[in-house]
Amino acid sequence: MIGRRALIAAGSALAMPAYAQSQWPTRSLRMIVPYGAGNVTDVVARVLADNLSGRLGQSVVVENMPGAGGTIGTTAIVRAAPDGYTFGLVAMAAVAVIPQMMRNPPYDPLRDLEPVAPVVVTGGSFLAVHSSVPAHTLSELVTTVRAGTPAPFFYYSAGSGTIPHLNMEALRLRLDFPAEHVPYRTSAAGLSDLLAGRVHATLDTAVVTLPHLQSGTLRALAFTSPQRSPSLPDVPTIAELVPGLDLSSPWLATLAPRGIPPEILTRLQEAVRASAAAIVPRLPPNVDSDSGTPAEFSARMRADHARFTPLIQATGLTLD
Repeated sequence: MIGRRALIAAGSALAMPAYAQSQWPTRSLRMIVPYGAGNVTDVVARVLADNLSGRLGQSVVVENMPGAGGTIGTTAIVRAAPDGYTFGLVAMAAVAVIPQMMRNPPYDPLRDLEPVAPVVVTGGSFLAVHSSVPAHTLSELVTTVRAGTPAPFFYYSAGSGTIPHLNMEALRLRLDFPAEHVPYRTSAAGLSDLLAGRVHATLDTAVVTLPHLQSGTLRALAFTSPQRSPSLPDVPTIAELVPGLDLSSPWLATLAPRGIPPEILTRLQEAVRASAAAIVPRLPPNVDSDSGTPAEFSARMRADHARFTPLIQATGLTLD
């Protein structure tokens, strides 16, 4: 017969996880950013972390883990303890694109990651070229590059399989011009070489290129959003120049390791959604808050994963 003391001890042990969940968070949280400092994701993450810290009553520490198009940091999120103290701000490519390009991906984004909440949509990217490139329009660029000026024509992205990389490949295939991709670990590194003229172009986010376009160091030939950018309204959209070519505007969203307790997940989702709405005035230009629900975001993850499959197959892009 089990004694009364043993029953009390057993009951206390069973109650401990529920008690711990109800007290969450009791210590600082870690937000993994799978990209380098200065990347648009890093900029948004720091604004989000500041707001979340006040909302949750605990510090939210941003930890950058760049490399492999975001898969190194995303893998760290997958492998973290599912206790609500580690989550990440991840760009679309690390979920919808890059794992499909790998023979042995380190994670299955639809199986191993728990959607928390969308945060922002980066509203568009400029096709930006160095001022030495002898083209002032997209059609001139296609003509001059086909003619071998410059040769070879290099463009950068912050890693193979990122949305700027996929968008540039889709544009190159549609307009049939030669271009060689140069992947970097971070946008900042690629931008540095573009400003120096060592590479010639990029479709990186407007957050990265806009200051240099406005200063005249770089030249904008096109914009990827359906509407022209208020920042540079004279620059035509890709939709105007290449009808029917739909280039993606990447999203940034919070993800956690699968298995996070439902009560903690709900509280984290509520906090992130409230913070995403609150930080709108502090967001960089051409970055918009995403008001979608966690359920809508989960469906979008799956839809985008399926949507990129044909382009990856058509380009033959692989990472290993």
